[in-house]
Amino acid sequence: MNPLLSSVLGNDKILSFDLELTRDDNLRHLGALLDDQQLSLKGPQELSIKELNNLAHHADLVLGHNILDFDLPWLAKQAVRPQQLLDKPVIDTLYLSPLAFPKNPYHRLVKDYKLVRDALNDPVADARLALQVFSEQLAVLQSLPLPQLQLYQYLFSQGVTAQFSTQGLSLVFSRLTGHPLVKVSELPTLIKSIAHEKACPNQLNRVIGDALRQPMLLLPLAYACAWLPVSGGNSVLPPWIWRRFPQTAEIINTVRERHCGHADCGYCQENHDARRHLQRIFELDNFRSLPDGTPLQKTLVEEAMAGVALLGILPTSGGKSLCYQLPALVRNQRSGALTIVISPLQALMKDQVDNLKFKAGIEGVAAISGLLTLPERGAILEQIRMGDIALLYISPEQLRNRTVKRAIRQRQIGGWVFDEAHCLSKWGHDFRPDYLYCAKAIATIASEQQVPVPPVFCYTATAKPDVVTDICDQFLDKLPQPLRRLEGGVERTNLEYAVIECPGLNKHGHILNSCTGSLAATN
Repeated sequence: MNPLLSSVLGNDKILSFDLELTRDDNLRHLGALLDDQQLSLKGPQELSIKELNNLAHHADLVLGHNILDFDLPWLAKQAVRPQQLLDKPVIDTLYLSPLAFPKNPYHRLVKDYKLVRDALNDPVADARLALQVFSEQLAVLQSLPLPQLQLYQYLFSQGVTAQFSTQGLSLVFSRLTGHPLVKVSELPTLIKSIAHEKACPNQLNRVIGDALRQPMLLLPLAYACAWLPVSGGNSVLPPWIWRRFPQTAEIINTVRERHCGHADCGYCQENHDARRHLQRIFELDNFRSLPDGTPLQKTLVEEAMAGVALLGILPTSGGKSLCYQLPALVRNQRSGALTIVISPLQALMKDQVDNLKFKAGIEGVAAISGLLTLPERGAILEQIRMGDIALLYISPEQLRNRTVKRAIRQRQIGGWVFDEAHCLSKWGHDFRPDYLYCAKAIATIASEQQVPVPPVFCYTATAKPDVVTDICDQFLDKLPQPLRRLEGGVERTNLEYAVIECPGLNKHGHILNSCTGSLAATN
């Protein structure tokens, strides 16, 4: 056995295995390792499972990558059940990675949760790689502070999940600490030491209280506590965690995105202050007000930061881009969520991205359009999956693209933005039919992710009453609440309109005189 594994697990014997199945869900190839013994079977399915079960008889632990969600459920439903293997404590490297590598939980992984392979479709090689990954995970976990390991030890020993046993993962942390379980009264102190200055203390108290009353929340709390110390950067919760334990994302949302309402809470006073974020991110002193003094831009930003679905109507040059850019960047720093902006024009998308990157110095912004080469497009898709993109601009047509949808499904989506939202209205369908399907596409993606539909934020300067009604109607049956309408009018005070009667053939002369007069006035 690897020396590190021996130092942590002692004399416990680990059976590492992997299955390769055919498209019709039959066993194609089975690979397993136990000390110096190796199985590589392509023979009859039942015989191969029996051989694996016989080998498991001599093991103390079962190890693999994604075996809790894939290999073990498949084995459990076979006519010949490998009971010896199914009864062993299980260590799944997929569920250890976010604890050992919270800043980069894709350690040794690529998309769709597959291990990097040194031999294509070779389960023996995969079983060996799983052991290597586990060894690297243990090396990092050993370096964690003892209180953090004790917290994981408690949460995984007491946590309950309906899908699988946590006995194997609990054993890992028990061996790492070398201590008995901490008392339940010590748990709040351990959690607060990890989440210090990274979460609202009042909301954190509520979350801890809920978890102690509901053991189903203990494992989500463990993954939330692992992520909180690296929050605020480009790290994201991996999809297999927020899908398996959706309460993890809810905990993070509660402690980092919800104002506790206490006037003396320093965390909330700082992190829910829209103007403070404006000054920090865009280096602007204050928000832009309407000519009558109405602080509509500030109101729109605050509502979007609070996750309120809305329709904002601002005059042209009223600063509507900032109304969704600032909340999107703040949202990403709070929870790692991705905001997707549906924009009608490639030139507009490029202009927005260039302004944010090269004028404001903001990274984590990208656009997918026909202006990209295939390598550029592939690089952006990978950045999306890895959490490096906070704000993504796409056209409505991209919602039909399978590779784009596959990439964004790997991320928690914090909000959908419609820039130039009047394109959602009926007249827009004549030019861009895909706008007609946007609301359905958003609901479908949420359904595939098994999450509630994220809030939708619409912004426009064109707002006839029938257009406003049409935009709101698009999402009536898709969102829990209708879009909140925040209107600032469409009047441009820096423009003047006049109607001049031009009898006969004097029209061109009047136009020339008017233009000449305007130029003279400006000079």
